[in-house]
Amino acid sequence: MDATTFPRQTQTAYLKSGSLIMLMSLLFGFAADYGFNLVLSRVLSPHAYGDYKVAYAFAVLSSVVILLGGDRIAPRMLSAAIVKNETGYIFSFVRFYVCLSLMLSVILILATYLGGLLHLGTTDPEAHHPMLLMSFFIPVIACGALLSRVLQSAKLLALSNLPWRVALPLLKMAAIAVLLFVMQEVQLWQVIVSGGIVATAIALWQWRKTQSLGLLIYHPDISALKEKRQLLSLSVPMMLAMLITMALNQIDLLMLEALAEEHQVGYFAAAATTAHLLPVAQVTIAGIFLPLFGTAMESSLDQAKVLFWQAQKIILGVIITLALAGFAGGDRLLSFFGPDFLAAEPALYWLIGAYALWGVSGLASTWLQYTNRGQDVVVIGLIALITDAGLNVWLIPAYGIQGAAIATFVSMLMAGACVWYRFFSPVTTDLVTTE
Repeated sequence: MDATTFPRQTQTAYLKSGSLIMLMSLLFGFAADYGFNLVLSRVLSPHAYGDYKVAYAFAVLSSVVILLGGDRIAPRMLSAAIVKNETGYIFSFVRFYVCLSLMLSVILILATYLGGLLHLGTTDPEAHHPMLLMSFFIPVIACGALLSRVLQSAKLLALSNLPWRVALPLLKMAAIAVLLFVMQEVQLWQVIVSGGIVATAIALWQWRKTQSLGLLIYHPDISALKEKRQLLSLSVPMMLAMLITMALNQIDLLMLEALAEEHQVGYFAAAATTAHLLPVAQVTIAGIFLPLFGTAMESSLDQAKVLFWQAQKIILGVIITLALAGFAGGDRLLSFFGPDFLAAEPALYWLIGAYALWGVSGLASTWLQYTNRGQDVVVIGLIALITDAGLNVWLIPAYGIQGAAIATFVSMLMAGACVWYRFFSPVTTDLVTTE
């Protein structure tokens, strides 16, 4: 096998098998996550369910921060290294970002705990607030994300994707069922701890899998990563871009918590969970092609661009189909949460439109980051985030959850337009390779 290319026959076979795996991940993963949220919304009160979603959003956002973009840059840098069998580089790369994430997670946990001691916000440790409990599992989420990217870079999509997309929500549901059987009534802190234990088990299983497959093998003569500063210059903008994208998806919950009635947070979370299938579909399809981008960019940007448009056509068709299905049957999906949750139906339609707009722009955003234009994505995201927050302050008091959804729609429309404008601008910087 040539070091810098992926044979066409092998690539075709990979795309066929990868498409099947990702389709399973998309359908079964959404069903599992939807089922978990349905169970949780029935087990907990709307207020407690909203608290869980806020705490989980905090944990996911924090895990992105402490990784400093290591998971985002991994397919770009590791795909070619795996093809070349450069196990030393792969191990050094993972070790570098794991050590960084563990050090930063200690600081984050201490900051959250001190916030409780000083009675800042609602992280009081005496009340076992979910945000504090969730903070202890942030390094687990971060390390799991990085291990998944290593497996993705090796084109092992089933091992990379299915444990977190399908197994995690199913096992969390099973844990809740056990708690209900044993205790009759489940508390929010028990949901968080049981979910954290499940996530830890999955991360450990993936760690063992990468070792058994020969992807992460330690040798005493493995040297430390040399291009740390260069890697961080690429990965940190990618982290910031991802963080801003996730913040755009979560800021409405946080601002509803501050500006609206408590039960509305739970209603909005149900609508966001329902509409979330669209960005999940985009990320799922992109996940098939990202390892191919990494190897193609080593030899030819034009070759990588052919792959980009191939992926973009698939994403466009899937997003349009899912959006139309959501507009047609969104009310029925919301009704599964309970009759009260139908109050979020107008918000759901705005969110479907917002996520559809970003869904057709997400891969272009990743392309900008892979071609050393991550700072452009960060600036676009910051403008969109500020716009969303400003509109939330104006619209939530007047229109409640529908106002929050409108704010998301406007900000994502603007962000998508800016991303495509930059995408069609010429590339003026050299690509970074593993050479």
